[in-house]
Amino acid sequence: MALSLDSSVVLDIMNEKYQNDTILLVVTAKENVPTVRSVDSFFYEGSFWIVSDLRCNYVQEIQSNENVMISDGGHNRFWCKASVIGHPLETVNAGMREVFLRVFDKWYNEVNNENIKTVCYIKATPYKGYVHKNKQGFSFNIDDNTLNIADVTHHIDVKLEPFWD
Repeated sequence: MALSLDSSVVLDIMNEKYQNDTILLVVTAKENVPTVRSVDSFFYEGSFWIVSDLRCNYVQEIQSNENVMISDGGHNRFWCKASVIGHPLETVNAGMREVFLRVFDKWYNEVNNENIKTVCYIKATPYKGYVHKNKQGFSFNIDDNTLNIADVTHHIDVKLEPFWD
């Protein structure tokens, strides 16, 4: 069933699944060769957020190619436009830093040395993707303003009724 995109449905599901400290996969590409790595992330106000370092290969790849994919390693996946937002202590990032400190409250200060000038925030905003909940799959494309909803009958975490009864 194709509908006009009601982004609140998709955003509500994504907030529920990813608003807390979550390990996600980020896929970038350099010279048309994809690479994937796991990162601590969270979803906030329509975007995925990551704290990283400008010297990391994937951050450098984002700086030269904003197109990334984010996945939870299952069937949920999101095509995003990503960018480096800047150092956590920059005045413009003060509000986001408070969100990072709240979401990553148990470890943020232990592993992020903000005295290092290359520490940075990454923001990845989905423009299309797929997410599922309660035996329904939601394929969305913000650029086309479309949302397709279909029953999920193939996913491992969906309880299916035996077909042999």
